[in-house]
Amino acid sequence: GHFHCNEYDNLRSRWLEQTIESFIPDPFINLITVSKLDGRQIGDLQPEFYDKVLVDAPCSNDRSWLFSADPQQAVLRLMQRKELSLLQFQLLRSAVQALRPGGSLVYSTCTLSRAENSDVISLILNSCRSVMPVDISGMARGVSQEFTFLSGMQQHELLVLPEKGRAWGPMYVAKLKKVSSS
Repeated sequence: GHFHCNEYDNLRSRWLEQTIESFIPDPFINLITVSKLDGRQIGDLQPEFYDKVLVDAPCSNDRSWLFSADPQQAVLRLMQRKELSLLQFQLLRSAVQALRPGGSLVYSTCTLSRAENSDVISLILNSCRSVMPVDISGMARGVSQEFTFLSGMQQHELLVLPEKGRAWGPMYVAKLKKVSSS
C-alpha cells in the first residue's frame, strides 16, 4: 500500500512532514508521499485512483473562537466563513472523482457550522449520484464515554461537541462510499 498526504498550505505542509517524520517508523516512511497540490484538482489529475480518501477540510475552526479574545481574528473568520462552504464542496467533489468505485471517503471539519458540515454533505449527495452515505452511528456508541455528540444527526455523520477542560471538539465527521464511476 501507499499513503498520499496532500496539504496546499506551505506552513501546514511542513508541519505535516515533521509530524510524519516524528511518528512513522523508518521502514514505513517510504510508503508516504506528501504533495502540495490544489486539492480541487486531484480528482482530475488522478481519477478513480484511491481506495480511501480523507478530506480534512479547511474550516472556520470554531475551537479557536472559543479560546481566543482577538476581535480582529473573529472579523477575519466571519469574512472567510462565507466562502468556505464552496471551497469545501469543491474539495469534496474532487475527492469523489479521485475515489475508486467501492472506495470510502471521510469528510471532517473542526466547526459547528451546519453550512460547512451537513449542508456540504447534502450538496454532494444531491449532486453526485455515484456516492452513498455510510452509517457510522455505531462508531459513536463505541466512544460515547469519551465524547459528547450532538443529537439528531443523520446516521452518516457525527458532531463531537467541545467541552470545557477537554482538548477536542468541535469535530464533524461524515462517511460516504462511492458506488459507481463518476
